Amino acid sequence: MKLLNLTNRYYIVIALFLLLISVSFLTYRVIYLMDKEISDHMRYEKMQIEKQIALQPGIQDIPFVLGDRIQIDPIPKFTTFKVILRDTTVLLSEGGKILKVPYRVLSYEQLISNKSYRITLWRRLTENRDLGRGLVTTIILVALDIIACFYFLNRWFSSKIWRPFYRAINVLKKFDLQKGGRVLFQRSNVEEFNTLNAELTKLTDKVTRDYRNLREFTENMSHETQTPLAIIRSKLELLLQSENLKEDQVGHIRSTLDSVNRLSKMNKSLILLTRIENEQYATEDLVSLGNLLRKQLESLDVFIENKEIQVQTHIDDDMSVRMNQHLADILLTNLLSNAIKYCTRGGELSIMLTTQRLMVSNTGPPLTIPGDQIFERFKKGDSPDSVGLGLAIVKKIGGHCNLQLHYEYINGMHCFYVEFRPDRVVVRTV
Repeated sequence: MKLLNLTNRYYIVIALFLLLISVSFLTYRVIYLMDKEISDHMRYEKMQIEKQIALQPGIQDIPFVLGDRIQIDPIPKFTTFKVILRDTTVLLSEGGKILKVPYRVLSYEQLISNKSYRITLWRRLTENRDLGRGLVTTIILVALDIIACFYFLNRWFSSKIWRPFYRAINVLKKFDLQKGGRVLFQRSNVEEFNTLNAELTKLTDKVTRDYRNLREFTENMSHETQTPLAIIRSKLELLLQSENLKEDQVGHIRSTLDSVNRLSKMNKSLILLTRIENEQYATEDLVSLGNLLRKQLESLDVFIENKEIQVQTHIDDDMSVRMNQHLADILLTNLLSNAIKYCTRGGELSIMLTTQRLMVSNTGPPLTIPGDQIFERFKKGDSPDSVGLGLAIVKKIGGHCNLQLHYEYINGMHCFYVEFRPDRVVVRTV
């Protein structure tokens, strides 16, 4: 979620909460004041009625009703000074319908000119109720209008204030270590953003320098170490061809030659891992894995025949995967070489390629290490001549090319799965 939307969400929730409390309090106060005003007005009318009856002796002995609000009845004897104020509901017929109308009733007894009266005042409360509803509706509409204005104004102000931040984000998105160059940020009127841009410039400059130095180191190591190793290898091979060598000398030379070959192989693997981590294989093509698999099997045919391995293939030649061509070749080479190397003599090698996955499986005894560690560096099990980097390279290539890799041991078969993302698979249509 974007920062602007997140802050707006918090602001709106807080505003709604505060408005709910304010509307509830305001509505309660208005209704309370209106209710109090009605009661006070009825008491005022009570005093006015008493004055009028006292001033007009001709109506003192006559019961009468003024509209639906005032009822005056002479009574034989005055009994109490108590004034009763209550709310009630009266059934009225209006337009052929029976309606329940709320009333407030003030009832009391009064002595006027030595005569007793029961006086009852009626006051409709529908105005109070309608006014309360109208008040709540008005406040809600005003609240919604305020929230809407607040939301859009806040978005406008925030987008304007945070514009330098988003410009910096766009600059960082376009930053490419391989192309190099200095990252330039625009100055802002906000001091904090200028400080952030300055620190980002220092950081990107340092990252660029470190990347350049690491790349130079990798290239130098690749060149400077392979040459001496090749010389050592050739000298040792010449020594093996020498005459009058003792058996133990031959053994020492062969052992040294094996160590040099392992060192050379390890050096190449580590340099490859470093190059992948440094994103030096950024180019992508549509790679036909089916053709690559068949070429790899042809080149490894000698090793397959030497171990009398039965090969079963199910390859979809119509699918291609978007990835680096060189890395795809290394991925398949390492998977197939590993499967052939650890396959039992006379065993089975199965290769299945579909639009969803590549599966390479081979027969063999269970692992001596946990299955979840098989893709880690230098995890080579019981094989003394392995450097333990082949499957680590496969895992690194998978992460670089957005491929999911996992391993299972099922019914005596070591199964390696490479899962393809649908958006990276292209199927050829006829």
